Amino acid sequence: MIYLIIIIFQSFYIGFRGNTMLTTLYAISLEASTFQVGIIVGLAAFFPMVLSIYIGQVSDRIGFRYPLMLGSFGVSVALLLPYIIKGELYILFVSQAIFGLAFILLLVNIQNLVGKISTIDNRAQNYAIFSLGISIASLLGPLLTGFSIDHLGYNNTYLILSLMAAIPGCFILFNLLKLPTSTFIKEIPTNSFKDLLASRPLRKTFILSGVILSGIGIYEFYFPIYGKYIGFSASMIGIILSVNASAFIMVRLFMPLLIKRFTEEGVLKGCLFIAAGAFLLIPFFKGVIALAIVSFILGIGLGCGQPLSIVMAYNASPEGRTGEVLGVRLTVNKIVQFFVPIIFGSVGAMVGFFPVFWSNALLLFSGGLFGFSDKKDSEQDKESEC
Repeated sequence: MIYLIIIIFQSFYIGFRGNTMLTTLYAISLEASTFQVGIIVGLAAFFPMVLSIYIGQVSDRIGFRYPLMLGSFGVSVALLLPYIIKGELYILFVSQAIFGLAFILLLVNIQNLVGKISTIDNRAQNYAIFSLGISIASLLGPLLTGFSIDHLGYNNTYLILSLMAAIPGCFILFNLLKLPTSTFIKEIPTNSFKDLLASRPLRKTFILSGVILSGIGIYEFYFPIYGKYIGFSASMIGIILSVNASAFIMVRLFMPLLIKRFTEEGVLKGCLFIAAGAFLLIPFFKGVIALAIVSFILGIGLGCGQPLSIVMAYNASPEGRTGEVLGVRLTVNKIVQFFVPIIFGSVGAMVGFFPVFWSNALLLFSGGLFGFSDKKDSEQDKESEC
């Protein structure tokens, strides 16, 4: 069933991956400032930041059908608005706010669904396969978006992505995708999510996941701005973003072997260091080939981060609270995704590209060091118990 889920939701993720690039470049074409672009992109993370935990609890309670369907159609409507109301900057603020609200409905539930159909033995493999499917969409999304912008214009590109986002919702609406049933719970658990944060494995997973998402968020938000600054066309920006996504595909193909040899935590820490090095290099280059190579290296570093953090969070979840745990993880991620474009949009306008990329490199490097120090703390705790 994992392959059927990937095929059906592939079109949705192509629309999702094209959204940030399309909205960033469209806002720039409407003469938005870097700060305004940051707010627009950040709005896509506002509702996920606020509602992820509650939606995760709802997912554990009512199942997958309605949240997935509403998420698919909601994102489609959000992407349709700039097509209907053309040439107005304000509609991007509205569109991205709706986009974030609808997307989090789908994201929490699709991640929980993959865990639901898996066993403890194949869960890491299924999340790797699912992430591989998303990586393919990440490759196709920027390519399709870039060429569509150059040949059809911004508004028609929004229409194309809107239609693609609605496809999974149609499958679910007409019962063409059979979803597993959930055990109905009359009340949402009253356990405070703070007890989840008290768990060392979960806390570490949440922090590292946030660090990884900061890297992905900065690259997806700021590289199109950087590419536009150095004179790249939308198609060229899309190609380089797709090169980055191709590295995601490659590294996730080898992820099971890497995990078997180095463990999940070891792979995650190594990836953080690789990504940090790539971010240091980006502002030194203005050539297409050089930036494509650096972007590929960055993709290798960030490619394993998301699926590994999902697996680690799911496996450390208390029974009956997997959706809530994934919701907490996404809340941490969306806090990062909300503030990063706004803060770095302002900083970038004032100080340029070097500090933006380098500060993120420092954050990723610190995340890798945090992983190692946490391991030492765990070993000391075990020694003290003996």
